[in-house]
Amino acid sequence: MENHQRSFRALGSDVVLTVVSDDTAEATEVLDRLSAYIDEFEERFSRFRPSSELARINEEAGQRSTASREFIDLLKTAIDLSESTEDLFNPFILPKLQEAGYRDSWVENKHRGQAPQYQGRKVMPVDTIVCGRDWVRIPAGTALDFGGIGKGYLLARLAELMPPQMPGYWFSLGGDIMMAGRDAEGKPWRVGVAHALAGQREVGSFTNDRGWSLAVATSGVTKRRGINQGKAWHHIIDPRSGEPAKTDILTVTVCCDDPVRADVLAKCAVILGSKAAWPFLERQSVRGAIVQIMGDNEEVVIYHYGDAK
Repeated sequence: MENHQRSFRALGSDVVLTVVSDDTAEATEVLDRLSAYIDEFEERFSRFRPSSELARINEEAGQRSTASREFIDLLKTAIDLSESTEDLFNPFILPKLQEAGYRDSWVENKHRGQAPQYQGRKVMPVDTIVCGRDWVRIPAGTALDFGGIGKGYLLARLAELMPPQMPGYWFSLGGDIMMAGRDAEGKPWRVGVAHALAGQREVGSFTNDRGWSLAVATSGVTKRRGINQGKAWHHIIDPRSGEPAKTDILTVTVCCDDPVRADVLAKCAVILGSKAAWPFLERQSVRGAIVQIMGDNEEVVIYHYGDAK
């Protein structure tokens, strides 16, 4: 057996795809299929691409818009997670995200500077969304963003594309990870968690000892941040205030069976802050978590929960 790996840039992040196989031709075919699906997904659902299905539906807000089956499934998944997190996750956060300062892609590409802008629109509750068999309607005066759920959803779809005969895989989309089986040496996959402020230092890990499908996602306020009109901002927006979350948490890493839930729950825990994050994660029955907090002496305090080592 051999680990076959492919790395490239997509979704504004580093993508690493690893599949285990003793057949190079089969592994190449699988990696080609996975890579093509990632490109297609980004083209259809990125808020930074004015030609995307997401951009079109945002432009048609208030109207009944034709939508693909996958768009409807992604939107319904977002609705379910909004309800299960008591609206801490809200896919209508885009206007406030852009008002804070996160208006364009962080990477240089042909779409940079072309992202549709929706400052001035409102955050609406998810129960205002209407989904039909092949259409959706979102309220006028708002706009959707799948950035808080997209990587987790994409990881789940990539896992579904894997041939059942392959003994293992490990996918990373900007640090959000999905893994199953074993590596080429028959060892369990392991994910190290970096220090929030000193990236070369590892503060913990998760190991997939059972070989089952397992997801690990990290969210925090140390990246995707800046200054807008003299005011500091980061990209984790609290939908209750419409502002960047006021939190003592630097990063949260969540481990659970579902990459979509891991992606969303990590962001929700950051919004809640350290005191409320732990009971929230316990109620959500995650497998494990690592929370990094800025302490009183500007030292990072690290807490481990569940399967975190």
